[in-house]
Amino acid sequence: MPPDARFCSACGEDLNPTIADASTQSQERKCYYCAKPFTGENAYYFKCRYCEHDFCSEHRLPESHLCKSSPLRRNIPTASVYSTSGGYYTSSGSSNRGGFSVNISKHGRNLAILIVLGLPIGFVLSLIPLSNGLNLAYYFTQYNALVFTGWVPPIVTSIIVVYPGYLGLEDVFFNAIFVVFVDRILAATYSTKQFYSVFVLTGVAGNLLSLLSGPNVLSFGASGGLFGLIAGAVSCDYATNRRVNSSLLLWFVVIFVLSSISGSVDVLAHLGGAVVGLVAGFVIGHSRRANLHR
Repeated sequence: MPPDARFCSACGEDLNPTIADASTQSQERKCYYCAKPFTGENAYYFKCRYCEHDFCSEHRLPESHLCKSSPLRRNIPTASVYSTSGGYYTSSGSSNRGGFSVNISKHGRNLAILIVLGLPIGFVLSLIPLSNGLNLAYYFTQYNALVFTGWVPPIVTSIIVVYPGYLGLEDVFFNAIFVVFVDRILAATYSTKQFYSVFVLTGVAGNLLSLLSGPNVLSFGASGGLFGLIAGAVSCDYATNRRVNSSLLLWFVVIFVLSSISGSVDVLAHLGGAVVGLVAGFVIGHSRRANLHR
């Protein structure tokens, strides 16, 4: 065997592992999404089967790094995991466990619960009559005639408080299902603080625009804020990656159109929330991209 040989001719073992270690350390890898270096506790990284980039454990799933693949046809994939600290490699697939479970973030679950609670809150308020012929629920859902007189709290409270009845029940049901359905996209886009901030901001924006419907309109529900969140996910993805995720954009447009064709839906609230959500998401994505390239 030559004196300068690097590997054993019999077993292939590295005869000078320190050289390999130095080479590995000189090529520092980072998470493609958050730029976290793969060192120490974060030495293990994952390669996405769709976009072929490397990610930390927090952003290993396609939904967690806003992967360019379509969220409609994507399942939790078989993920390759590597290590920068010793050549470790394995492959792990998704497990199929018995029973039924819903994988939802903490803030997504809290919002879904809050949306559901809006109906019994509105029911209790509707049981309290007032001298002007209205009940108290009119003062916490958005009755435009009252807002025009200067009673502005409903611009915020009507995001959650729902007037009891068939329309209220329908609104709560579909909004809660919507939160669960889009949670993975939202959890990958926003921090907890950003999630609640964008929801309230876009919900208020939607309620303000819905005032254009006229004084004799009663509106309520979280739809404006929810459309703001999902619209923000679209623009945040664009601002972060400088590309349009056509699958995500098409999915948003289809849901917006389908949810707005009913005559009982406040289209102005949806539109106001979506427009402000696009702006908020772009600001978040632009800031994230700037942090990645520092």
